Amino acid sequence: MTGESLRVEFRRQVRERVLDTAAALAVEHGWDRVRIGEVATASGVSRPTLYREFGTKDGVGEALVAREAERFFTGIATVLDGSDTVPEGVRGAVRFTLDEAADNPLLRAILTGSRSGDTGLLPFLTTRGDAIIAGGSGLVGGWVRKRDPEIEGRVVDDAVDAIVRLTISHLVSPGLGHAEAADRLARIAACLLCTS
Repeated sequence: MTGESLRVEFRRQVRERVLDTAAALAVEHGWDRVRIGEVATASGVSRPTLYREFGTKDGVGEALVAREAERFFTGIATVLDGSDTVPEGVRGAVRFTLDEAADNPLLRAILTGSRSGDTGLLPFLTTRGDAIIAGGSGLVGGWVRKRDPEIEGRVVDDAVDAIVRLTISHLVSPGLGHAEAADRLARIAACLLCTS
């Protein structure tokens, strides 16, 4: 390993350790009660190192939510790859997302905390969730384009954006069971995206 690659690997390890620590503290105490100094101490890095890597507490929160989103995207890609039709893929992806979110301690803490007043990380899913929406839309939209290249690109973009936003809405404000929500969004996808 070269000196540069060692630095990159060390930085990646430090970053992961900080995010693991921040996630554990957010689950235990709620994000509003997490302090940057506490994250630095518990993860074994200096505050200047933490600030240099993430900038602010919001930077840590944004990176934390982005890392969780990437884990979800990996699972969603697997579900989509095993699906034969657009509605089946949407149904599976939505169901996977809702089921995984229910079992994810950090996401549960974000959502239940927001219902009790701790809204610190919630904006990274909603009002500041552009990266998550773009990532989810890009993933699903790319899959739809491969499955059915005859659908106009703008139609795919608009429909998938709406489906991703509706899925996030079901996460934040659940009103239906996971299967029912997934079925509903699959029906919407069928209406908007099926050419046959």
